[in-house]
Amino acid sequence: MARRLALIVALVLLLLPVSSAGGAEAQTPKRGGTLVFGTQGAGGGLREPACLNALLGKCYAPGLLTPFISQKVLLGAFEARPDFTWRPRLVSRVEFTRTPPFTLTYHIRPEARWSDGVPITARDFVFTDRAIRAAGGLVDDTHVVRVRSVRAVAAKTVQVVLRSRYAGWRSLFNTVLPSHALMGEDLDRVFTDGIDDPKHGEPIASGPFLVESWERGTQIELRRNPGYWGPRRAYLDRLVVRYRLSSLDPVDWFRSGEVDVAQHFRAVSVPDLRREPGIRIVPGPSSGWEDLTINLGSAGHPALRTKLVRRALATGIDRAALIRDSPIGAADQTLRPLDSVLFLPQSPYYRPKWSRYRYSPQAARRLLEEAGCRRGADGIYSCDGARLRLRLVARAGLPAPARVVSLLQQQLREIGVEVLISFHPPGPVFAGQVLPSGDWDLAQIGWASLSPDPSGWDLNYGCGRTYNFSHYCQRLATRDLDQADRILDAGDQARVLNRADAQIAKDVPVIPLYQIPFPAAAKSYVRNLSLSPLNPLWSAENWWLDR
Repeated sequence: MARRLALIVALVLLLLPVSSAGGAEAQTPKRGGTLVFGTQGAGGGLREPACLNALLGKCYAPGLLTPFISQKVLLGAFEARPDFTWRPRLVSRVEFTRTPPFTLTYHIRPEARWSDGVPITARDFVFTDRAIRAAGGLVDDTHVVRVRSVRAVAAKTVQVVLRSRYAGWRSLFNTVLPSHALMGEDLDRVFTDGIDDPKHGEPIASGPFLVESWERGTQIELRRNPGYWGPRRAYLDRLVVRYRLSSLDPVDWFRSGEVDVAQHFRAVSVPDLRREPGIRIVPGPSSGWEDLTINLGSAGHPALRTKLVRRALATGIDRAALIRDSPIGAADQTLRPLDSVLFLPQSPYYRPKWSRYRYSPQAARRLLEEAGCRRGADGIYSCDGARLRLRLVARAGLPAPARVVSLLQQQLREIGVEVLISFHPPGPVFAGQVLPSGDWDLAQIGWASLSPDPSGWDLNYGCGRTYNFSHYCQRLATRDLDQADRILDAGDQARVLNRADAQIAKDVPVIPLYQIPFPAAAKSYVRNLSLSPLNPLWSAENWWLDR
């Protein structure tokens, strides 16, 4: 139920199904009309779920439409902003204690109510907690593991006691269920073909939209919630999320009139879309990114265990050129090299800890020589008698990453490093077999985040942790990453994480490259289109049509 930072699953996500903001206008919004949002293409876009039940993993797993639909219908205590911070939705504020027992006191908004007029109360939070604990096949067990108890202390006040300090507490109660509609129902069987009150079959919501209909295999249709209690009701009469389109070419989608807004097309389609009359591109990065992981383990090249050699690699890579000279830059010309491994640039906590590594072939060669490496007659260095020939593994079948590793090969050749590239099947093969084998020196890895919570980084960079494929181990960084997972205040947590980021940048077990671009395309009459990296429908209630 809780949507934690999803680095664990990010390795199998080739392209993240999200894009970023753009297109706000100062005109007076118009009400009415139907907008069709299309998603298909690279990686298959967002997939159709079996149901819309947020309690069941088969309905709410990553890559399915359910979280994005549900977040516009059944609100949570908080909502993720495009800048990777949280904003309160059902609650006006939450107070927390810093000493045991670690207690969260949620103050539910006085005006918050269900679409049938019933107030949203502490009873709904208590019911949701019990429903999560009783459900089988949860997406993850974070709520059960982290929450000790939930009790109502007043009609609009609920108290949550945590088992221990948990930095990701804002992702708890990501969806709150209507207790008056679901009490006494078999919760494994509700919300099968929509989100409705099983007692009479009418749609129910706490958010700006209701689920109107579901055409299996093709689309889900939402309609404006006339009883929405928020600051404004949706401008659109209806929002159709269409996930089965006529072809894989987004140009065809617009020419045939199938969509008004589209995402999840390959970056190479952007130039063709730009040439289409009446279509505009909304550029922006996703919450996915690419890095170059360096194998410091015993199976990696021995020279890579020398910090000066790793710094030479970081200095010898022109990361700006990797973006500019590949489909990455063609899709989004605003992208810049990524200078953090713990925060993305949209975050207010982003600090460019890796800006020290700016492209300089001369400086890179000096670092190699300072490390005791000697350049051979063919221009390739040897370190302690071992030729600096590095094996780079990458995912097959993706044009943008393939071009990037080709550029990496050329750039490193210029500083005297030979790179041998091997491509492997993506997804489970790459994540579950190639990377854990350690039979490589460099790995181009794609990661993704499904939550603003910057917790769980110890799994990637902590000593001996599950997804630390580089085999990096630095005691101070591990301590800070572990501590960050237990800090309740976001600002305090960010300070500790940035301290760890600075240490990791100093040691260079990985080289951050760039955010993965995910542009959207829209008809010129679509107004106020602002899309979040974490939910493409984030601001759908603010979209309107000016035909």
